[in-house]
Amino acid sequence: MIKANDIQTIEVGSPAYPAEWQSLPDKPQQVYAVGRVALLTARKFTVVGSRTANAVATKLGKEISKALSYSFAVITGTAEGGDTAAIEGALAGSGNVICVLAGGFAAVPQGNWEVLERVAKRGLVLSPHSFDTPVRNFSYEYRNKLLAALGKGTLVLSAGEKSGALITGKYTKKQGKPLFALPYAPNSPVGAGCNRLIKEGAYLVENANDVFERLGMEAQAEKPPLVLTADEEAMYRALQETGEAHAAAVAERAGIPIFKAKGILASLEVKGAVLSLGANRYTII
Repeated sequence: MIKANDIQTIEVGSPAYPAEWQSLPDKPQQVYAVGRVALLTARKFTVVGSRTANAVATKLGKEISKALSYSFAVITGTAEGGDTAAIEGALAGSGNVICVLAGGFAAVPQGNWEVLERVAKRGLVLSPHSFDTPVRNFSYEYRNKLLAALGKGTLVLSAGEKSGALITGKYTKKQGKPLFALPYAPNSPVGAGCNRLIKEGAYLVENANDVFERLGMEAQAEKPPLVLTADEEAMYRALQETGEAHAAAVAERAGIPIFKAKGILASLEVKGAVLSLGANRYTII
């Protein structure tokens, strides 16, 4: 379980603070993060869905999120159903995924920890609230507004007549960003909200190419699996856990002497696994 001392605090004005939130009048003054903080400066796309997503939407959501993860950091919440489909898809792809909590880290439901710990290792878990802040009635709407603000657009995988995913869609439209939705059969209780969004102008999506074409982009090819030595694997995993760090800190975490670690980081950079940020600081790509 994530502890308070695992969490990085990012202040407004910090280079790592999400640029997409800077113009919000009610932006959080601090955000709290565990994982690859560098993802906050990446291009992002939001994928959300209700807890009642059916098997078809879950399968499609995973496939679409996997494809999107090679071009974007996939932004989502933490609930079962649609959000989890987005998470699983992104983790099966590049691992570029950011989960935003509705409360502080101490308020995460016990059942969510397994998937969020996997996100923290490969992606990023983010909260606009301090560690002990409970989830209140208004917390989900505020979180969903932040989800919409982060993404270049939003895809709704599933939504009934009343669903938190529709709130994310509402703010996406208010912010003038493209809104996408999966289509459902008439009278489908788990998809009535998606069908309504499409009637009101959301773009119908059947696969990831529908998103890329509407955004004027080409899908990026999947990267081949990394082939790493044992030392490279240790350094890579250490850097995944820190998100961004000085070479000495990564070496210490991996249990590798610093004189050897520099050569390993150079090798990882050649393989396209890490990026040098200058001043001996590195991040995962």
